[in-house]
Amino acid sequence: MGHAAATALLLLPVAVARNVNVPHPEEFVNVLAGTAGGQSAGTHHSSGNVLPLVARPWGFNHWAPQSLDPAQHNSWWFDANADTFYGLRCTHQPSPWIGDYGWFLLTIHTGYPQNQRMGFTSYHSEGALQPHLLDLTLGPYGHRVQMTPTSHGGLVKVSFPSAAAMRKVCVMVPKGPPKDKDEKRAARVKTTSGSCTESVGGINLESRRFADGVPEGFFTLFARLESPGTRIEEQQLADCQEQNCAYEPMNMPGFERIALGGLSECQSRCAHTANCAHFTWWGDGGCHLADANAKKKTQGGVQCGPPRCQDSSIRNCCLVTSSEEMEISIGTSFISAAQALRALDAEVQGRSFQQLAAEGATAWRSLLRQVEVLDAGPATATTFRRLEVFYTSLYRALLFPRRLDEETPAGIQHWSPYNGKVVEGIGVSDNGFWDTFRTVYPLLSIAYPKHLSSFIVGWLNAFKAGGWLPKWASPGYRDSMVGTFADVVLADAIIKNISGFDVDLAWQALYKDAYEAYTDSSRGKLGLKYYKANGFVPIDVGISEACSRTLDFAFADAACAMVARRLGRPKEALELRERSQKALRKLFDAKTGLMGHRKKTQDFVQEAPETWGDCYTEGSAWHHSFPPFDLTTLAELHGGRPQLLEKLRTLFTVPAEFKTGSYKVEIHEMREMRMLGMGQYAHNNQPTHHLPYLFSMLGDQNLTAKLVREILSRAYSPEGFAGDEDNGEMGSWYVLSALGLYQPAPGVTEDFTLGAVPLFPRTRLRELDITVEAPSAASAAPPVQEVLWHSKRLQGTSISYTQLRSGGILRFLSPQSSTLGNYVSSMRGALHRAARQVREAAQRSVAEGALSPPSMVVDEVVVSVEAPKEAAALSPAPEAAGAPAAGQRPGPPVVVGWWPVALVGCAAALVLFRASRSCRKRSTRKE
Repeated sequence: MGHAAATALLLLPVAVARNVNVPHPEEFVNVLAGTAGGQSAGTHHSSGNVLPLVARPWGFNHWAPQSLDPAQHNSWWFDANADTFYGLRCTHQPSPWIGDYGWFLLTIHTGYPQNQRMGFTSYHSEGALQPHLLDLTLGPYGHRVQMTPTSHGGLVKVSFPSAAAMRKVCVMVPKGPPKDKDEKRAARVKTTSGSCTESVGGINLESRRFADGVPEGFFTLFARLESPGTRIEEQQLADCQEQNCAYEPMNMPGFERIALGGLSECQSRCAHTANCAHFTWWGDGGCHLADANAKKKTQGGVQCGPPRCQDSSIRNCCLVTSSEEMEISIGTSFISAAQALRALDAEVQGRSFQQLAAEGATAWRSLLRQVEVLDAGPATATTFRRLEVFYTSLYRALLFPRRLDEETPAGIQHWSPYNGKVVEGIGVSDNGFWDTFRTVYPLLSIAYPKHLSSFIVGWLNAFKAGGWLPKWASPGYRDSMVGTFADVVLADAIIKNISGFDVDLAWQALYKDAYEAYTDSSRGKLGLKYYKANGFVPIDVGISEACSRTLDFAFADAACAMVARRLGRPKEALELRERSQKALRKLFDAKTGLMGHRKKTQDFVQEAPETWGDCYTEGSAWHHSFPPFDLTTLAELHGGRPQLLEKLRTLFTVPAEFKTGSYKVEIHEMREMRMLGMGQYAHNNQPTHHLPYLFSMLGDQNLTAKLVREILSRAYSPEGFAGDEDNGEMGSWYVLSALGLYQPAPGVTEDFTLGAVPLFPRTRLRELDITVEAPSAASAAPPVQEVLWHSKRLQGTSISYTQLRSGGILRFLSPQSSTLGNYVSSMRGALHRAARQVREAAQRSVAEGALSPPSMVVDEVVVSVEAPKEAAALSPAPEAAGAPAAGQRPGPPVVVGWWPVALVGCAAALVLFRASRSCRKRSTRKE
């Protein structure tokens, strides 16, 4: 780099703040957000319908406490407001609407009577749940449960009370159909066996419970549990006990009324006691055993049953210790029991609990800081609220899709749920593309493009194994939602030139989705033949949600047309583009100005526009009538852009009324739309998420800015979301919108639409080397005056991915942004470009042997500029402004005045410019 440049950089700390605002973003993650109430609590609206997941990013397993009785709850088994702890669950559930698979439950037993409840706790205690760590203290006796996960395993630590009558951790494996009031959902369970057995100092576990989505029923989660210094006992937990019954007389001496920890322990004691034929469990913790001579009688509040059930729903293996502490090492695999043991040895053995927890925290910190808030603004309650929602949303975006691959002796392999075989390479699952294509994958492209490439490889491996791209994967093909949006995700990666995957194979997958039909709606386009013949799917051919299917098919066609054009396939490009446009023209009803219900005869069936269901998926005509993939055709249908803009304004201002339509009853999405109070805009569900950005696409960026700021404030809170948070989609919308960027039409265009002024004064996307600046970020709803890229005003209201991937500074300016701030932004842009030139020149010189590697990383230095000291003196003290107490959260930003930055920055820019010229000259001399 040269001594002059190095000297300048050494001077910069006088007026520089380096990544000081949020050094530990994982501390801002609220794992409990979106986990209270909802279906699990019987409430009529969702705050997220998510689980408090402790995991590694995109982890093979997720872990969560279970707060609701496993015998009574299937998919909704956690509510943050419950005070009960039934155990620690290894889960692979991507959505309660999809269900869990390959799960097991660790339960803690102390021997105290607890009326079948394993423990009591507050999940809201500080530090109880973090992305990398679970740490719960259980009442009423004070025992402690800690867990930290690895990618394929984890370490559990249990501290028992000194006076505990027993010290036992049991693993419950599902065996038998779930108790589910929804008969259709219960009927989807294809196989239900499970087992746990003692094996050479540990427990080998197999869990085969799943709801659907595997070929021919082949599926097993293998797990290995080891805990030194413990003994192992096997049990069967029964679901055959009867309510309100007791056996008398209590005719087994010594077993008249023994104190045990729960009904299962009472039954197990009977199973392991000679001559015991019946047990009776009293709600106060008492257990009595009886022989075959005892008679059954009615007794309220009491349960009784045999020592074993012929068809037990749950098998149980227990680790028993005499010590006050127990550590359980866990390894898991979808491939084999031997591979589960390898995972345990590779990821857990030889590391302390503290080491693993630190590794987990580092893993989350590293990824969360890829979207790094360099300057969060003034230390106020609003700022800290925004940071909590921002990083909680980003945490949700980094949980799915799930990585299925494992490090085996043969290399990277995975069990494929798409063909039931072990195959080479990356495997991924647990993703609903109808949701995630809209925001999760666009966010990955600007924040984690290398990881995005790996996911694309995984989805192509699914295509190779099963012959189709999945629509909803969990673990394999699921019949859920409409449209084919995995093809849109692939198309978007292709037009953005994301590298690292087989583009020809991707085109094969896109072509198959576009031109071939499947026998059901688990893959491909159900109704494709009608769509190809008529230009739309009629409502009277026995296919549900025909309007939504038509528009979703058209979206995919538009994306595939762009890829065909890129790959030099003009025939397919033209055909798919025409199909896409035809669908809009066929469905548009000029009488209503919305997409309509159309029959085979081409006649429209008139429905009130606020009617849900029938032709539409989880919404009404208002929600599905403004697809973003072809605004030119849409504007033409409305009579021009002004008319289209007016119709969109109407959507946000008409009353939030609805008709239940084919749903017959009020569903939670209807209530959530009404609760938001933004007309027919329903942020609680994905089909409307692009609507606020259409104004910007049509030329009215300030209306977009106003609406987006309003949604960021009203639809999100530290406690949860405005509706279901589906695989990170709702969270990704927040993160993108907080950055001032949104991609309304992935796959069709690489452009990101410019939205509201970002929420933070300065944020950095590290992988693409983009800094987003917004001097007016702290204002409530600042209008957008202009947006600068590389210190030059952007023409229009979008920026391309090609521009973004080159790196630079994106600056949103409002009328209240100071002129001096604009000059400093230009200076910072010059610094950024000079630093980039120096870095690139130095890298070239190092590669050519002309220079030794530079000792400093220029792109890590970011100038921080704040208000003048006089203005800062008028601001309230951090305590008065709502800043957290010391030690609870990272403190306020490190700030400096304007003029030292300007002077030193200008000097640094000059020196860096000279240094870059010096590097180029030395490189030329070398040549």
